Amino acid sequence: MTFHEHPIREPNQIRQDCANKLRLIQVGSHLRAILGCILGESWTVPKLVQLRITPRGNLLGRCKGDTGFKMFLGSADDLIKIIQGVAQVAELDGDEVGYLVSKVAEIKRRG
Repeated sequence: MTFHEHPIREPNQIRQDCANKLRLIQVGSHLRAILGCILGESWTVPKLVQLRITPRGNLLGRCKGDTGFKMFLGSADDLIKIIQGVAQVAELDGDEVGYLVSKVAEIKRRG
């Protein structure tokens, strides 16, 4: 395939393609909840609706119906490593990996 044969995808199409691939692989419930939250998908009950990265690099989560971030989910650095590993298993392309990593960076900026 040449450069011109690769269609340019909008961010929402990249998100959908990424979600479709990740939906098919088996991962633990915590990781499924995290990935679902990053992609705006409802893959777990309760649904993880928001993520926060603390100044110390801890990843926290807020479930639907909760008022605060009550779930400790690990470290943000580990999440990036896990995303890279999952990307290989799910055969994500560069755009899809970039989308996930950019979402983690966005969460980090929001603090």
